[in-house]
Amino acid sequence: MLSGNGPDLETFSCYNKSDQWWIWNATDGSLRNKGNHLFLTVRPELETWAGPLSGGSQAVVLLNRGLNNNEQITVNWNDIGFPIDHPATVRDLWAHKDIGIFTGNFTSSNIDSHASIMLNITLTK
Repeated sequence: MLSGNGPDLETFSCYNKSDQWWIWNATDGSLRNKGNHLFLTVRPELETWAGPLSGGSQAVVLLNRGLNNNEQITVNWNDIGFPIDHPATVRDLWAHKDIGIFTGNFTSSNIDSHASIMLNITLTK
């Protein structure tokens, strides 16, 4: 459930947790959590959600909410708090396999309409 006025959105949790406040950036189409600045990108029909894991990794979910198209979605390191010049290992959590090592960003293969993938992105040492 969303409610709000202007650039702030209030999201009511389905798990009876505290409400979460998000700040909308109309310039780049992103939402950032007002309290901890976790990242959420909203593009027409494409979404990227990210949050920290123990050990410094990031869990990233890529959603294609489009009706008819298979789409690629790019995760930029600076959007998940990683330095853009540092390589990171990308692992597909649902396929149980490493995809590879990437620097600066990762672009998914085509994601089917109404499908998603979940990644674990870890900076290399």
